[in-house]
This record gives sequence, structure tokens and C-alpha cells, in this order.
Amino acid sequence: SDLEINNEQKEDKYSTITPQQQIGNTNFNQNNNEIEMSTALSIEEEIFPKKYLNEAEAKSDFKFIFNKENIIKFIEEQINDKSSYKSLVNKNGFDIYIKETGSIFNSEFPMIKMFYKIPKSTFTHNKVTVKLLDDYMNKPEKRIKWDKTIRYYNIVERHNEEVYILHYICKSPMIFVSERDVVDKRYDFYENGIYYDFSSSTNNDIVPIDDDIVRITDHCSVCKILEENDCFDIISITQVDTKFNVPPSMLSAQLPIKYKDWYDAMVNEINERN
Repeated sequence: SDLEINNEQKEDKYSTITPQQQIGNTNFNQNNNEIEMSTALSIEEEIFPKKYLNEAEAKSDFKFIFNKENIIKFIEEQINDKSSYKSLVNKNGFDIYIKETGSIFNSEFPMIKMFYKIPKSTFTHNKVTVKLLDDYMNKPEKRIKWDKTIRYYNIVERHNEEVYILHYICKSPMIFVSERDVVDKRYDFYENGIYYDFSSSTNNDIVPIDDDIVRITDHCSVCKILEENDCFDIISITQVDTKFNVPPSMLSAQLPIKYKDWYDAMVNEINERN
């Protein structure tokens, strides 16, 4: 059903994060069994175990090899692609583009590319680094405190220090629309001082589907953050099937507002906590 869930009348299966599930020196898988941490991946080493691949990626005709070299190449090609992406809107400091033909991971849904600069003067101190931004954007124990768009955000399995499975539940965006959840395999890493993030949907065996929540099964996103003299440059590219139609006119009207609110909330949290 796509009707709104009345969470007050049913037990919430997704409690707050436990200390054992937080990112730290020791990490646990979904069954809380301790696993050994491995070192950072080499440029050509395959990133994801086969069990993390989704149905499309597991097919024999899917030729993309998940290693650091190819991930960086894919991200940089998308960032520098000026012919396939069309300008959607430039507002509130966000320069947003759309690519209707999708990506090698899915050709059915558009890619949304966003450029944004956070001036260093926005922060109340000079301790902010790319690593700190990464922490507040991705560490569950930090993200859950400021991101009001999500109800649950947790690492449910970690393969090594750079590769993990993330499960999160997005709050309902409107009345009579169910919550959405996403189960992503993620690869977070630094290369030459630049932060990169790649994620795409995993198969549904990792986290079983909840009948009361709509699972987003087609999702791919990348992010790049680099530090400049007076600002932090953030570029994100997302492709997602939201399970309801969102026309470009609504995207151009809503995305700059939603992005601004999201980044402002993160900046405020960083300023309050540091």
C-alpha cells in the first residue's frame, strides 16, 4: 500500500543506533558479529563482494568493473559532461543539471547533478575540514542528529574501512505517501586529498523488505568534496526512482529549497558542536 503509515499505532522496528553499530575502530555486521577490518583498497582491486551487487549489476552483460580507478573515472566523466546534461535551475547558490538518458547503471531514470560551494566564512571556527564534512554527512551518530528528512540511518554491515552497507529510511514527503527506504552499498575514500563517495542499490537479501515501507531499488549517487582557499566545493550526482512521478518543473522549483535547507542544517550542527 502507498498510504501513509500511522507510526504511532504500531511498534517501530527501527530503533535508534546502538553503540555497537556506530562507525569506530571496531565494526559489526548485521548480526553483531565482529569482523576483521582490512586495509584501504588499491586502485585496481574490486570493491564490492558479489553478494552486494543488485540484479542488474550481477548480469553477465553488465561490463562495469567496480574498482577505484573506474569509480573515479565515472565520477569525473559525469562532472565534466557538458553535452548530455541540460541546465535545470541556478538558484540559492546551487547550479543544478539534468541528464534524461540516465547512466550505465540505469537508463530509465534521469541523473541530477548539483554544484555547490560552502564558504569557509559560513563556519564559526577554522577547524572545518573535508574530513569533518564527510563525518557529518555520513557518520550515522552525527547525521541522525541534524538530518530531519530521515527517520533511521545505520550501517548494517561493513566489508572493510571504506566499503559498507547503509540502510536508511526517509520520512514521508507528503500526506498519503509511504516512507521510503534505501539499502545501498557504499564506497567512501580519499584520493589526493579529495573525498569521493559512490553508492548504488544492493540486492534485497541484505535487508528484507518491510511491507509498510516502499523500497527504492534503483538508486545510484556519487559525491566529490574538495577544499579551496575560501570554500568547500561539493558536487553530487544522484539517480533514483522515487516510486512517484516528479516533473522537471517541480524539481527546478523544489530542489534549490530542499538542498539549501539540508546544507544549512548541517552547517548549523557543525557550528553548534565544534
